[in-house]
Amino acid sequence: MTAPVAPPKAVAHGPLDRVRHLPSLTGLRWATALLIFGHHLMAVEYFGGTAGDVWAWAFEAGKTGVTLFFILSGFVLAWGYKPQQTARSFWWHRVARIYPLHVVGVVLALIAAATLVPEIRTDSAAPVVANVFLVNGWVPDWWQAGNPASWSLVCEAFFYLSFPFLIVPLVRASNRALTTVIVASLALVALAPQIAAFAPGVLSSASTPLLRLPEFVIGMTLAVMMKRGEWMPLRLGIAVPLAVAGYALSEAPTVPGTDIHPGLAATVGFYALLVASLANADARGRSTFLARPLWQELGRVSFAFYLVHLLVIASVSSGWPDGHPELPWRQAVPLALAAFGIALAIAWAMHKLVEIPAQRWLLRYDRDRARRGSAPQASEAGTAR
Repeated sequence: MTAPVAPPKAVAHGPLDRVRHLPSLTGLRWATALLIFGHHLMAVEYFGGTAGDVWAWAFEAGKTGVTLFFILSGFVLAWGYKPQQTARSFWWHRVARIYPLHVVGVVLALIAAATLVPEIRTDSAAPVVANVFLVNGWVPDWWQAGNPASWSLVCEAFFYLSFPFLIVPLVRASNRALTTVIVASLALVALAPQIAAFAPGVLSSASTPLLRLPEFVIGMTLAVMMKRGEWMPLRLGIAVPLAVAGYALSEAPTVPGTDIHPGLAATVGFYALLVASLANADARGRSTFLARPLWQELGRVSFAFYLVHLLVIASVSSGWPDGHPELPWRQAVPLALAAFGIALAIAWAMHKLVEIPAQRWLLRYDRDRARRGSAPQASEAGTAR
């Protein structure tokens, strides 16, 4: 599970059913985690003055890294879909994948809230309990209760619950129907802020799982189309600049007089093309630098890093007024590097001491797998959360 993933054998043409590993997507996870880390350095205001303005310009859109995680998750789960696996076995694998680290993350958040980061405390136990059970995102006011970063896991939990019911019609659908699903999903991404505006306090376009589901579905749909050879992704030389454009377009204004956000649809669409292009490069034996061993190891640690990085950023900056250092760049850079190093060290320990052994232990209790007499199914631990 922790060994570097070898590049797949080249596939000249046709369906890619036999290609299993997509190592460049593992490396992409780490690149995405760095974007989110940069965004939270901006939000906590490590940099002040002109340096702060430059950092904000570069990383305001870093929050779209979560969007990329959602697309990756849908793509990888659909890529690794096995019709013979039961829904119960699938769900148990998902629990084994995310829940042990989630619980550790909540415990660390409670410690931080009681000591260095009191601003993340909640007024009652109910939001924290909801976070433990990954349902707090359904109440917009609770979306960052418990471990603030784990709101995205609430969305993932809903995606996992939905996956067995979504994948079957997708794999049976025609190419035209799949294209329609993608177009409709992109339209829903653009409309999500407007939909949320009609139900303030009930829906949030940022954190309500139902409104983030189209991103996951787009990843699933592209994977289905690719695996059966009915669609060829763009070359990376085109997909990468489009992804950069999508990153910038996430900050584009809404349609005047509405909350409709076509820039978000462009972001999701271009990010999805990047994921598909990287997967295609791996599947055809042209793995990118993201498939190198260091990026693989960092990609595998990225889930734990994501869960703790904001707690570390806020703890390290807690000595300054309101927890916002706003320092000149010569002082802010060492502080940011210290936060990064601490977060990475904690994440590495969590990955080695909690994530791997807990996942192996829990998978022993997959009764459906035991009845099939098969080896443990590889999770998307090496590819996407």
